[in-house]
Amino acid sequence: MNASVRLSLSSLRAHKRRFAGTFLAVFLGVAFLAGTLVMGDTLRAGFDTMFGNATSGTDAVVRSADAITTPGESEGVREPVDTDLVSTIEQVPGVAAAAPNIQGAGQLVGRNGDPIGGQGPPTLAGNWIADPELNAYQLAEGRTPQKSGEVVIDRGTAERGDLNIGDTTTLRTPDPIKVTVVGLATFGGEDGMAQVTFTGMTQADAEKYLTAGPGEAASIQVRAGPGVSQQELVDELTPVLPNGVEAITGQESAQENTDMISSQFLTVFTTFLLVFSGVALLVATFSIHNTFAIVVAQRTRENALLRALGASRRQVTASTLVEATAVAVTASVA
Repeated sequence: MNASVRLSLSSLRAHKRRFAGTFLAVFLGVAFLAGTLVMGDTLRAGFDTMFGNATSGTDAVVRSADAITTPGESEGVREPVDTDLVSTIEQVPGVAAAAPNIQGAGQLVGRNGDPIGGQGPPTLAGNWIADPELNAYQLAEGRTPQKSGEVVIDRGTAERGDLNIGDTTTLRTPDPIKVTVVGLATFGGEDGMAQVTFTGMTQADAEKYLTAGPGEAASIQVRAGPGVSQQELVDELTPVLPNGVEAITGQESAQENTDMISSQFLTVFTTFLLVFSGVALLVATFSIHNTFAIVVAQRTRENALLRALGASRRQVTASTLVEATAVAVTASVA
Protein backbone atom coordinates (compact mmCIF):
# COMPACT_ATOMS: atom_id res chain seq x y z
CA MET A 1 0.00 0.00 0.00
CA ASN A 2 1.24 3.51 -0.79
CA ALA A 3 2.96 5.18 2.17
CA SER A 4 0.71 8.27 1.96
CA VAL A 5 -2.40 6.11 2.09
CA ARG A 6 -1.13 4.10 5.06
CA LEU A 7 -0.22 7.29 6.90
CA SER A 8 -3.64 8.85 6.19
CA LEU A 9 -5.54 5.78 7.40
CA SER A 10 -3.42 5.63 10.55
CA SER A 11 -4.13 9.32 11.20
CA LEU A 12 -7.88 8.78 10.75
CA ARG A 13 -7.87 5.88 13.21
CA ALA A 14 -5.84 7.87 15.73
CA HIS A 15 -7.95 11.02 15.54
CA LYS A 16 -11.55 9.80 15.25
CA ARG A 17 -13.08 12.67 17.20
CA ARG A 18 -11.19 15.22 15.17
CA PHE A 19 -12.92 14.14 12.00
CA ALA A 20 -16.38 13.55 13.49
CA GLY A 21 -17.43 17.18 12.91
CA THR A 22 -16.20 17.12 9.32
CA PHE A 23 -17.98 13.84 8.67
CA LEU A 24 -21.24 15.26 10.10
CA ALA A 25 -20.99 18.45 8.02
CA VAL A 26 -20.53 16.50 4.79
CA PHE A 27 -23.24 14.00 5.78
CA LEU A 28 -25.88 16.67 6.50
CA GLY A 29 -25.08 18.75 3.42
CA VAL A 30 -25.27 15.84 1.01
CA ALA A 31 -28.30 14.32 2.76
CA PHE A 32 -30.24 17.59 2.51
CA LEU A 33 -29.50 17.94 -1.21
CA ALA A 34 -30.21 14.29 -2.03
CA GLY A 35 -33.38 14.29 0.08
CA THR A 36 -34.69 17.40 -1.67
CA LEU A 37 -34.14 15.92 -5.13
CA VAL A 38 -35.66 12.56 -4.17
CA MET A 39 -38.69 14.18 -2.56
CA GLY A 40 -39.30 16.37 -5.61
CA ASP A 41 -39.22 13.36 -7.94
CA THR A 42 -41.39 11.36 -5.54
CA LEU A 43 -44.00 14.13 -5.44
CA ARG A 44 -44.05 14.32 -9.24
CA ALA A 45 -44.50 10.55 -9.48
CA GLY A 46 -47.25 10.76 -6.85
CA PHE A 47 -49.10 13.40 -8.84
CA ASP A 48 -48.76 11.30 -12.00
CA THR A 49 -50.34 8.34 -10.21
CA MET A 50 -53.01 10.46 -8.56
CA PHE A 51 -54.14 12.12 -11.80
CA GLY A 52 -53.98 8.78 -13.61
CA ASN A 53 -56.30 7.18 -11.05
CA ALA A 54 -58.63 10.18 -10.88
CA THR A 55 -59.10 10.53 -14.65
CA SER A 56 -58.90 6.87 -15.63
CA GLY A 57 -62.57 6.89 -16.70
CA THR A 58 -62.20 9.90 -19.01
CA ASP A 59 -61.11 8.72 -22.46
CA ALA A 60 -61.36 12.06 -24.28
CA VAL A 61 -61.73 15.74 -23.45
CA VAL A 62 -63.45 18.20 -25.81
CA ARG A 63 -62.30 21.79 -25.34
CA SER A 64 -61.54 25.05 -27.09
CA ALA A 65 -58.59 24.69 -29.44
CA ASP A 66 -57.16 28.14 -28.67
CA ALA A 67 -55.75 29.35 -25.37
CA ILE A 68 -55.25 32.99 -24.47
CA THR A 69 -51.86 33.39 -22.80
CA THR A 70 -50.26 36.34 -21.08
CA PRO A 71 -46.52 37.05 -20.79
CA GLY A 72 -44.89 34.74 -18.24
CA GLU A 73 -47.64 32.11 -18.36
CA SER A 74 -47.08 28.66 -19.87
CA GLU A 75 -50.77 27.69 -19.67
CA GLY A 76 -53.38 30.03 -21.07
CA VAL A 77 -57.09 30.46 -20.44
CA ARG A 78 -59.30 28.65 -22.95
CA GLU A 79 -62.62 29.84 -24.28
CA PRO A 80 -65.64 27.91 -22.99
CA VAL A 81 -67.43 25.34 -25.13
CA ASP A 82 -71.16 25.07 -25.68
CA THR A 83 -72.84 22.48 -23.45
CA ASP A 84 -75.23 21.72 -26.33
CA LEU A 85 -72.31 19.79 -27.83
CA VAL A 86 -72.99 17.04 -25.29
CA SER A 87 -76.04 15.79 -27.21
CA THR A 88 -74.05 15.81 -30.46
CA ILE A 89 -71.13 13.95 -28.88
CA GLU A 90 -73.42 11.30 -27.38
CA GLN A 91 -74.53 10.35 -30.92
CA VAL A 92 -70.97 9.66 -32.09
CA PRO A 93 -70.18 5.94 -32.53
CA GLY A 94 -67.99 4.63 -29.73
CA VAL A 95 -69.19 7.16 -27.13
CA ALA A 96 -70.64 5.65 -23.96
CA ALA A 97 -71.23 8.87 -22.00
CA ALA A 98 -70.45 12.60 -22.06
CA ALA A 99 -70.80 15.34 -19.46
CA PRO A 100 -69.97 19.05 -19.29
CA ASN A 101 -67.20 20.10 -16.95
CA ILE A 102 -67.79 23.59 -15.56
CA GLN A 103 -64.89 25.10 -13.62
CA GLY A 104 -64.26 28.33 -11.80
CA ALA A 105 -62.81 29.90 -8.69
CA GLY A 106 -64.57 29.19 -5.42
CA GLN A 107 -63.11 29.64 -1.96
CA LEU A 108 -64.84 28.07 1.02
CA VAL A 109 -64.93 29.68 4.46
CA GLY A 110 -64.10 27.44 7.40
CA ARG A 111 -65.99 27.02 10.65
CA ASN A 112 -63.81 29.70 12.29
CA GLY A 113 -64.68 32.26 9.60
CA ASP A 114 -61.30 32.13 7.85
CA PRO A 115 -61.01 31.27 4.15
CA ILE A 116 -59.59 27.82 3.33
CA GLY A 117 -56.55 27.75 1.04
CA GLY A 118 -55.69 30.42 -1.46
CA GLN A 119 -52.01 30.81 -0.48
CA GLY A 120 -50.74 29.29 -3.73
CA PRO A 121 -52.67 26.18 -4.79
CA PRO A 122 -55.96 27.09 -6.50
CA THR A 123 -59.39 27.08 -4.87
CA LEU A 124 -61.71 25.40 -7.38
CA ALA A 125 -65.45 25.05 -7.78
CA GLY A 126 -67.43 23.28 -10.46
CA ASN A 127 -70.43 21.16 -11.29
CA TRP A 128 -70.66 17.73 -9.70
CA ILE A 129 -70.57 15.22 -12.59
CA ALA A 130 -73.12 12.47 -12.02
CA ASP A 131 -71.25 9.79 -14.00
CA PRO A 132 -68.74 8.42 -11.44
CA GLU A 133 -66.31 7.33 -14.16
CA LEU A 134 -66.16 10.80 -15.71
CA ASN A 135 -65.90 12.56 -12.35
CA ALA A 136 -62.30 12.97 -11.12
CA TYR A 137 -63.71 13.12 -7.57
CA GLN A 138 -65.30 10.09 -5.94
CA LEU A 139 -68.09 10.43 -3.38
CA ALA A 140 -66.85 9.02 -0.07
CA GLU A 141 -69.52 10.13 2.40
CA GLY A 142 -72.99 11.64 2.21
CA ARG A 143 -74.74 12.24 -1.10
CA THR A 144 -74.47 14.30 -4.27
CA PRO A 145 -75.93 17.82 -4.51
CA GLN A 146 -79.60 17.66 -5.53
CA LYS A 147 -80.77 21.26 -5.29
CA SER A 148 -79.44 24.80 -5.31
CA GLY A 149 -77.10 25.59 -2.41
CA GLU A 150 -75.97 22.00 -1.82
CA VAL A 151 -72.31 21.12 -2.38
CA VAL A 152 -69.81 18.28 -2.11
CA ILE A 153 -66.32 19.19 -0.92
CA ASP A 154 -63.11 17.18 -0.78
CA ARG A 155 -62.15 15.60 2.55
CA GLY A 156 -58.90 17.54 2.83
CA THR A 157 -60.75 20.85 2.61
CA ALA A 158 -63.33 19.65 5.13
CA GLU A 159 -60.58 18.74 7.61
CA ARG A 160 -58.72 22.03 7.20
CA GLY A 161 -61.93 24.02 7.60
CA ASP A 162 -63.42 21.79 10.33
CA LEU A 163 -66.52 21.29 8.18
CA ASN A 164 -68.87 18.30 8.36
CA ILE A 165 -71.85 17.02 6.43
CA GLY A 166 -74.85 19.19 7.23
CA ASP A 167 -72.80 22.33 7.98
CA THR A 168 -73.67 25.61 6.29
CA THR A 169 -70.88 27.94 5.22
CA THR A 170 -69.98 30.58 2.62
CA LEU A 171 -68.51 30.00 -0.84
CA ARG A 172 -66.82 33.00 -2.47
CA THR A 173 -67.24 32.83 -6.26
CA PRO A 174 -66.19 35.73 -5.76
CA ASP A 175 -69.70 36.79 -4.76
CA PRO A 176 -70.48 35.11 -1.41
CA ILE A 177 -73.20 32.47 -1.49
CA LYS A 178 -74.53 30.29 1.30
CA VAL A 179 -73.98 26.58 0.75
CA THR A 180 -74.70 23.41 2.71
CA VAL A 181 -72.24 20.52 2.71
CA VAL A 182 -74.08 17.31 1.77
CA GLY A 183 -71.14 15.09 0.82
CA LEU A 184 -67.38 14.53 1.10
CA ALA A 185 -65.22 13.37 -1.79
CA THR A 186 -61.76 11.98 -2.50
CA PHE A 187 -59.44 12.57 -5.46
CA GLY A 188 -57.51 9.66 -6.92
CA GLY A 189 -57.91 7.72 -3.69
CA GLU A 190 -56.56 10.62 -1.60
CA ASP A 191 -58.38 13.12 0.60
CA GLY A 192 -57.68 15.83 -1.95
CA MET A 193 -55.35 17.08 -4.67
CA ALA A 194 -52.50 18.35 -2.46
CA GLN A 195 -53.63 21.69 -1.00
CA VAL A 196 -56.11 22.39 -3.82
CA THR A 197 -59.67 22.89 -2.58
CA PHE A 198 -62.72 21.72 -4.54
CA THR A 199 -66.43 22.44 -4.21
CA GLY A 200 -68.89 20.49 -6.36
CA MET A 201 -72.24 22.17 -7.07
CA THR A 202 -75.32 21.38 -9.11
CA GLN A 203 -74.90 22.18 -12.81
CA ALA A 204 -77.45 24.99 -12.55
CA ASP A 205 -75.55 26.64 -9.68
CA ALA A 206 -72.24 26.19 -11.48
CA GLU A 207 -73.59 27.88 -14.61
CA LYS A 208 -75.13 30.66 -12.51
CA TYR A 209 -72.12 31.51 -10.36
CA LEU A 210 -69.06 30.31 -12.29
CA THR A 211 -69.73 31.16 -15.95
CA ALA A 212 -70.45 34.30 -17.90
CA GLY A 213 -73.73 32.81 -19.08
CA PRO A 214 -75.75 29.58 -19.14
CA GLY A 215 -74.81 26.84 -21.56
CA GLU A 216 -71.04 27.23 -21.18
CA ALA A 217 -68.50 24.74 -19.87
CA ALA A 218 -64.73 24.64 -19.58
CA SER A 219 -64.70 21.28 -21.37
CA ILE A 220 -66.71 18.15 -22.02
CA GLN A 221 -65.58 14.83 -20.57
CA VAL A 222 -66.20 11.79 -22.77
CA ARG A 223 -66.13 8.08 -21.94
CA ALA A 224 -65.58 5.47 -24.62
CA GLY A 225 -67.58 2.31 -25.10
CA PRO A 226 -66.12 -1.19 -24.70
CA GLY A 227 -63.26 -1.95 -27.08
CA VAL A 228 -62.76 1.66 -28.21
CA SER A 229 -59.31 3.12 -27.53
CA GLN A 230 -58.76 6.74 -26.53
CA GLN A 231 -57.17 7.63 -29.87
CA GLU A 232 -59.97 5.93 -31.80
CA LEU A 233 -62.49 7.94 -29.80
CA VAL A 234 -60.68 11.20 -30.57
CA ASP A 235 -60.60 10.30 -34.27
CA GLU A 236 -64.37 9.71 -34.21
CA LEU A 237 -65.09 12.97 -32.36
CA THR A 238 -62.92 15.31 -34.43
CA PRO A 239 -65.11 15.39 -37.60
CA VAL A 240 -68.28 16.38 -35.72
CA LEU A 241 -66.73 19.21 -33.69
CA PRO A 242 -67.20 22.83 -34.82
CA ASN A 243 -64.31 25.08 -35.75
CA GLY A 244 -62.22 26.17 -32.80
CA VAL A 245 -63.05 23.06 -30.76
CA GLU A 246 -60.71 20.08 -30.41
CA ALA A 247 -60.65 16.65 -28.80
CA ILE A 248 -57.64 15.23 -26.95
CA THR A 249 -57.16 11.88 -25.25
CA GLY A 250 -57.71 11.49 -21.53
CA GLN A 251 -54.03 10.61 -21.09
CA GLU A 252 -52.97 13.87 -22.73
CA SER A 253 -55.35 15.82 -20.51
CA ALA A 254 -54.05 14.12 -17.35
CA GLN A 255 -50.44 14.83 -18.37
CA GLU A 256 -51.26 18.50 -19.00
CA ASN A 257 -52.81 18.78 -15.53
CA THR A 258 -49.80 17.08 -13.97
CA ASP A 259 -47.41 19.41 -15.81
CA MET A 260 -49.44 22.43 -14.71
CA ILE A 261 -49.35 21.40 -11.05
CA SER A 262 -45.64 20.59 -11.40
CA SER A 263 -44.80 23.98 -12.87
CA GLN A 264 -46.99 25.99 -10.52
CA PHE A 265 -46.38 24.16 -7.25
CA LEU A 266 -43.73 21.43 -7.31
CA THR A 267 -41.09 23.46 -9.15
CA VAL A 268 -41.47 26.36 -6.73
CA PHE A 269 -41.49 23.99 -3.76
CA THR A 270 -38.39 22.05 -4.80
CA THR A 271 -36.55 25.26 -5.76
CA PHE A 272 -37.32 26.63 -2.31
CA LEU A 273 -35.84 23.52 -0.70
CA LEU A 274 -32.86 23.50 -3.05
CA VAL A 275 -31.97 27.01 -1.90
CA PHE A 276 -31.86 25.74 1.69
CA SER A 277 -29.82 22.71 0.69
CA GLY A 278 -27.42 25.04 -1.12
CA VAL A 279 -27.08 27.11 2.05
CA ALA A 280 -26.49 23.91 4.01
CA LEU A 281 -23.75 22.87 1.60
CA LEU A 282 -22.18 26.34 1.77
CA VAL A 283 -22.14 26.26 5.58
CA ALA A 284 -20.80 22.71 5.44
CA THR A 285 -18.02 23.85 3.10
CA PHE A 286 -16.86 26.54 5.54
CA SER A 287 -17.10 24.08 8.43
CA ILE A 288 -15.06 21.48 6.54
CA HIS A 289 -12.47 24.06 5.51
CA ASN A 290 -12.07 25.31 9.06
CA THR A 291 -11.85 21.78 10.44
CA PHE A 292 -9.11 20.79 8.03
CA ALA A 293 -7.29 24.07 8.60
CA ILE A 294 -7.22 23.27 12.32
CA VAL A 295 -6.17 19.69 11.58
CA VAL A 296 -3.28 20.83 9.40
CA ALA A 297 -2.18 23.39 12.00
CA GLN A 298 -2.30 20.76 14.75
CA ARG A 299 -0.13 18.47 12.67
CA THR A 300 2.64 20.97 12.03
CA ARG A 301 5.09 19.10 14.24
CA GLU A 302 3.97 15.77 12.81
CA ASN A 303 4.49 17.00 9.25
CA ALA A 304 7.86 18.49 10.19
CA LEU A 305 8.90 15.13 11.62
CA LEU A 306 7.80 13.37 8.44
CA ARG A 307 9.84 15.80 6.35
CA ALA A 308 12.86 15.22 8.63
CA LEU A 309 12.47 11.47 8.09
CA GLY A 310 12.59 11.97 4.33
CA ALA A 311 8.94 12.47 3.29
CA SER A 312 8.55 14.86 0.38
CA ARG A 313 6.19 17.84 0.28
CA ARG A 314 4.14 15.95 -2.26
CA GLN A 315 3.73 12.95 0.06
CA VAL A 316 2.62 15.14 2.98
CA THR A 317 0.10 16.95 0.78
CA ALA A 318 -1.12 13.65 -0.67
CA SER A 319 -1.64 12.28 2.85
CA THR A 320 -3.91 15.21 3.74
CA LEU A 321 -5.86 14.88 0.47
CA VAL A 322 -6.39 11.16 1.06
CA GLU A 323 -7.85 11.92 4.50
CA ALA A 324 -10.18 14.53 3.01
CA THR A 325 -11.29 12.12 0.27
CA ALA A 326 -11.91 9.31 2.75
CA VAL A 327 -14.12 11.51 4.92
CA ALA A 328 -15.98 12.96 1.92
CA VAL A 329 -16.69 9.59 0.28
CA THR A 330 -17.68 7.87 3.53
CA ALA A 331 -20.03 10.68 4.61
CA SER A 332 -21.57 11.04 1.14
CA VAL A 333 -22.22 7.29 0.85
CA ALA A 334 -23.71 7.25 4.35
